[in-house]
Amino acid sequence: MTSDEGNDRSPALEAFAAQVAHDFNNLLTGVIGNLELLQMRVARTGAAGLDGYIDGANTSSARAVEFAQRLLVYSGRMTQAPEAVPLAGLLRGIAAMPEGQGVELHLPEETPEVLADPAELRLAILELLRNAREAVREGGGAIRLSAVAQAGGAVVMVRDEGPGMPPDIKAQACGLLFSTRTSGVGRGLGLAIAVRVAAAAGGRLELESAPGAGCTAILYLPVA
Repeated sequence: MTSDEGNDRSPALEAFAAQVAHDFNNLLTGVIGNLELLQMRVARTGAAGLDGYIDGANTSSARAVEFAQRLLVYSGRMTQAPEAVPLAGLLRGIAAMPEGQGVELHLPEETPEVLADPAELRLAILELLRNAREAVREGGGAIRLSAVAQAGGAVVMVRDEGPGMPPDIKAQACGLLFSTRTSGVGRGLGLAIAVRVAAAAGGRLELESAPGAGCTAILYLPVA
């Protein structure tokens, strides 16, 4: 499956995602600003019993901001000019993040620099790790993050030992808002973002999966 399959890309859809994210951010600015004022009032008056509610609201607001940023990345409105990104350093940094906890990292002795927007590339790989983590959540299994160099490019792979996907599901997996998660955790945005980032860098995303055989997300990127 290549990055063009199962991915709902259109200028109108991307413009809509950008507008939703913009309006969402404007609303969140008011919410977060009022939360900060409330925190200051509580600190000044010594009001008790509100800290837990404020912390919960701040956590939800931070997640909402992250969601708006993800929409902007999907829309392509945040893409910067590609630059040389040291792939090994980027992957080691991701493995050291909370999202990389327990992930097996495998790097060759020499890993090339790739040409991409570094912030968007980091987000794309984090999205692939999130997807892999959801795949192994119930049954367990390892998640492996690796990279290899190839002629004219580099490949980043995220491999999970989850249940895998039949061909019909794999064909739709990169579609915007498509999700197989019945728990409500998956929102069908992660793989679509990874496809968008790969395309902006001049690369592509492919999935290899079969029932009972896990899934490997393969991100092809040009070298700097």
